[in-house]
Order: sequence, then C-alpha cells, then structure tokens
Amino acid sequence: MQKFFIFFLSTTLLTACGDLVEDFSVDDVRLEAEYAVPLVDSRVNLPELIGEIDEQVTLTIDPDGLLRFNYADTVPPVTGDALFTELRNLAGTLPLPITSRSRTIPFPLPGDVELNVLRLKSGRFSYSLPNTYDVPVTVELTFPTLSRNGTPLQISGQLPAYSGTGAPPTLTNLDDPLDLSEYELDFSSGSITVNYAIDGPDGQEFEPADGTITLLAGLDFSYLEGYFGVQSYAGVDEVLRIDFFDNYLGGDISFVKPRITVTVRNSFGVPSRAIVDELYVTTVDGDTLPVTGSVVEEGFAFDYPERPGNDRTTSYVIDETNSNVLDLIAAKPVALYYRISARINPDADTSVKGFLVDTSSYTATVKVELPLYGSADDFQIRDSFPVNLGDQYGDITSASLRVTTDNEIPFDLSLTGTFTDEQGNALADLTDGELLVIQASPVDADGNATGVQQQTTDIAFTGEKLDAIRRATTLVLRTTFATTDGGTKAVRVLDEQDLRVRIGARLSVQNL
Repeated sequence: MQKFFIFFLSTTLLTACGDLVEDFSVDDVRLEAEYAVPLVDSRVNLPELIGEIDEQVTLTIDPDGLLRFNYADTVPPVTGDALFTELRNLAGTLPLPITSRSRTIPFPLPGDVELNVLRLKSGRFSYSLPNTYDVPVTVELTFPTLSRNGTPLQISGQLPAYSGTGAPPTLTNLDDPLDLSEYELDFSSGSITVNYAIDGPDGQEFEPADGTITLLAGLDFSYLEGYFGVQSYAGVDEVLRIDFFDNYLGGDISFVKPRITVTVRNSFGVPSRAIVDELYVTTVDGDTLPVTGSVVEEGFAFDYPERPGNDRTTSYVIDETNSNVLDLIAAKPVALYYRISARINPDADTSVKGFLVDTSSYTATVKVELPLYGSADDFQIRDSFPVNLGDQYGDITSASLRVTTDNEIPFDLSLTGTFTDEQGNALADLTDGELLVIQASPVDADGNATGVQQQTTDIAFTGEKLDAIRRATTLVLRTTFATTDGGTKAVRVLDEQDLRVRIGARLSVQNL
C-alpha cells in the first residue's frame, strides 16, 4: 500500500514543479515579479488511488468497507490422467480366445483398484468365428457386460458346413473392426463375461471350434466408477511474491487477523485430502520461516462432486488460531513458497465408491490476505523516481510549494527526499529534514476514523537548489508511516476514507 501513496505524492509534486514552468513562461522583457497560484486540488480514496495493480494482487472491500490486499496464485491443474493412462496401457490389446460356450475372463487392473463401470471413449472389437463342423451352424456371440445404451454387444450369423479341406467358413470383421465408442463395461464382477452359442440345424450344441477368438484393441476410457485405491497426485513447486514489504528500511507494522487461504476446486468424484508438502516464507532479511500448524501436519479434506459435470470448492483458512501466521507476517515476508499435493481415498475405505472422468482435475489457489487493519510505528521504506527537469526552470530564481492535505485515513506520512545525478551523487534535498506531509485522522476505540485532519507543509526551492535540481536524474524518497497515536492503536482503513491534496505555488521570476 505504501508504495502507491509515495507514487501519488511524488508524481503530484513533480507535476506541480513542471507546471511552474508551463504556467509561467517569461517574455523577452526585463521583468522581476512574484506570482502565487493554485496548481493541484485532488480528492481521492484509497481504491481510486491504487487503481489496477497486477494479476496477482487485488484490493477488495469487505462488507463493512474494510480494505484488504490479496496476493493470490493458482497452480496448474492436476488431472487424473495417470490412472487412465495406466488402464490404457494395460488394455491396449486384449485377445479373448473363446474356448467354451460361456467364459469369464479377468480384466487386468492396477494395484488395489476395484472398478464397477468403465465407459469407453474409443476402442475396436474384432472377431473370428470359424465353423469346422460338417453341418451348417448358427453362431451368436454375446458380451452381457459390454453394452451401449443398455443393449449388450451381440454378433450373430449363419455359416455353411465345412467341407473338410481348405479354410473353414468364418464369420469375421478383421478388415472392419467394430467401433466401441460410448460402450460401457459393467465390471462389478471383476471380469468380462463372454457367451458363445454355435448350434446345428437340429439344435445341436457344439463347442467353439479351434481358432475362435475375439480381440479388444485400442481401448481408452472417458469414465470410471468404483474404488480407485489410495493414490497420490503430486503438486508442483510454486512461489507467490508478496511485494508489500518491497523497499523496506525499518520500523514495525502489524496486521489484525491476516490469513493464508488455500482454496481447492475439485472435479474428482472421490474422497480426497490435500497434503501440504511445502509451505514457508522468505523475509526481507533473507530468513526462511516455515508455516506451522495442523494443516502442515495433517492436510485437510476437500469436497468432491456426486456426479460428473460438477465440481466442488473447499477453502481452508490458515490464521492465528491454527498457525504461526502472525509471526510470519511480523517478519515481513517477500515470498510464500508452497507445494500442495492430493491423496484420493486417504482412509482406504473400499466401501466408498467414486468416479473419475478423463477431464477430472483439481487445482489449488493460495492467497495471502493483508487486511488494512493494524498499526505501524516508524515503518520506513525507500524508493526512487526518475526526474528530468533539465533547463526548464529558465529565469525562475526561487519557488515554494505549499502542500495542504485533508486526510480521513488514520495514519501519518512523513518524507525526506534527495535529488541525485547519474552517478548517484547527492545534489540537493527535497526537504530540510523530515516533513510530515499527511497527518493521521483521529479514530475511535475500534480504530475507525472519526474526522478529517488537515496538515500544511511548505517546500522551498531556492535558486541554488533549482540549479542542482536542473542537473538531477533521480529523486530518492525515504518515507515513514505511523498510524494514529504513534502506532499504539490498531486502525481500520476503509474504502470511503478520502485524502484531499491541494498544492499552491509561489514563484519569483527575473529576466535581465
């Protein structure tokens, strides 16, 4: 937040300096005069002052008007593709020889996975059903557990008698396999059932001839239902930058009820648990501090949908009641490092059935929330801004700016500034010592502003200082913040609190 106030004030001051030149150009006559004019009269509140920040930082307003900085980052989605890939590899090609009129064939499944339903996204079914008998036959091949729209897969036909020589008559589709898209495999028995009837003209029941075979190939699945075992899905290492403490020099600041929120959006239809593999901050001093608490030790369960096409969102709040977040914020973090994984069926309860779709995924968003409710005492930062006033001052021999602020925001802002050249050498001070530019508004017992505080500050530019500023390339500002009563009381910054800034100039001009 403090960076935006500095930017606003410095831009306003420098713009006012530029306006001195634009508004007071001097004709080619001998002239010595003094002018006094208003330059700036601006009224803003904090949301207007800050405006757009960036995609990772937002300023939100609570229902009671409290402002809140939110630093957020979302990890790339983690999908259930691992299990689908494993099944695809296991079921890439499944020859199913038919050696009896009814056969139950096991289907390979990985680990402790128990599936009830497998819906096919693609696949091919081929068959070769020869007749080696000397009578014509009727054949009927049925897969009662493989169906589409409730109708089992069935192949039937008639074959002439075998002459005893050459290739026997065969019902086959080897040149044009059946497309298995949208077929569904009922796998509640843990196997595939195949029924094959080969009957003579008088109803004789024959056994399948040698070489009777079917083939499932290229199977890929879009939906799985059952128990998927205890499986872990690894997260990825991520870093959330926190620029609130950029350019920090010293002093103290504290927040009331800061928090870290982990939000999981999940379309896995399976009991799941978030596992926090890593969660720590780095600070302005270069220290690494781990987040501690039950969430790190135990993770947290997150909701799952009951049917495909839906998802569920679960948020877990890490705050002062369940972690060391107050100590972490007090240490002035500049980045939060994290890796969050997921574990499905963490309780290994085989009676709990779920589903996976080939598009199932979960994603985690980590957000650091800094409410503008707290206190600051001598909180100092340093920043720099380019300047290029060059020879604009012309015949101006002295100038002064009067900055008047009417402030409803409950903190002080004081600053010192130094103009430097390209080598960083100091040329002139913006102010003679530290100036109180904004004075904190009064607050009530709850930290809410109760009035407007006015502050008037004069900044003088003599001829010697103007000459130095003319050669300057950078303005280095050192800014100090303190909340009402010198940081002894927590205050609340609300969206409707205004800051009015008025700047007037007094200018001396001489042209000889």
